[in-house]
Amino acid sequence: MKTASTLIICALAALLPLSAFAKKKKNEAPPQQTSLAVYLLQQLNEREQLAYDRYETAVSEEEIDQVRRELQSVIDGYEKLVNDSPDYAPAYVSYGLMLNRTGNRDVSNAMFLKADQLDPMLPVVKNQLGNYMAEEGKYTEALGFYMLARDLDPDQPLYHYQLGNLLVAYRKYFLDDGIFDFYEIDEQIINHFRSAARRAPPGDVSFQMRYAQAFFDVENPDWEKALGIWQDLYKAAGSEYEQQIVRLYTARVRYELGHHQAARKLLKQIDHPSLDESKLALLEKINDKYPQ
Repeated sequence: MKTASTLIICALAALLPLSAFAKKKKNEAPPQQTSLAVYLLQQLNEREQLAYDRYETAVSEEEIDQVRRELQSVIDGYEKLVNDSPDYAPAYVSYGLMLNRTGNRDVSNAMFLKADQLDPMLPVVKNQLGNYMAEEGKYTEALGFYMLARDLDPDQPLYHYQLGNLLVAYRKYFLDDGIFDFYEIDEQIINHFRSAARRAPPGDVSFQMRYAQAFFDVENPDWEKALGIWQDLYKAAGSEYEQQIVRLYTARVRYELGHHQAARKLLKQIDHPSLDESKLALLEKINDKYPQ
């Protein structure tokens, strides 16, 4: 199975010729032109972010229209920048990210492909190309791009997280294609989410939460290990609502371990309306298997 993954990486690597580096040097813009491009890109980035911030607080239709006009002006600025500095990869990256954020997926992907051609060592670009492939159902290509993103920046938790999510979403297809066997894919799912959790910034429990949830995504989970992770998450939970979510998941793990009394006790501590349906469904499973 490792051979299949290696082949995917090699196939993608073949699309990234070494000549790209040489070409970039050969066609490099004069220093003053590059400096201007850097300055203009920074200005566009700042204007874009300010527009998004204004949109969050916009109330009237007039305010929303002003933001839309500003965003269109920023798009026009990116378009002019890539035309004036066609060999400046960061401009394509920023333009691609904005187009993706505004729903222009195909044009956005074209920008990332161009950025990748100019500089094949940008992990953010590999990640975006992986996203596009995953959304298109091209899961093997997405796997290769996500692996490249992770290898280029192994300390970024997002890229480990992306690999785990992809394997969960397309688990059946990877198995049907023989790229992984049951044991290997489940081991990798857990490992990718664990790697993301270990690299998460202090105070950010979202990656740890997804790691804990991953035990519900695999065939034969280690429920004892899962229980320890959920117990640690309870200590890190901030609000009462977050604590109740963790209690619900912990109750599910307790049920899987056969600790039905402990599971019932945890469910009694959950009263948030949004969790009622999940709480009652789990309680019904417990009562069916362990009638009182």
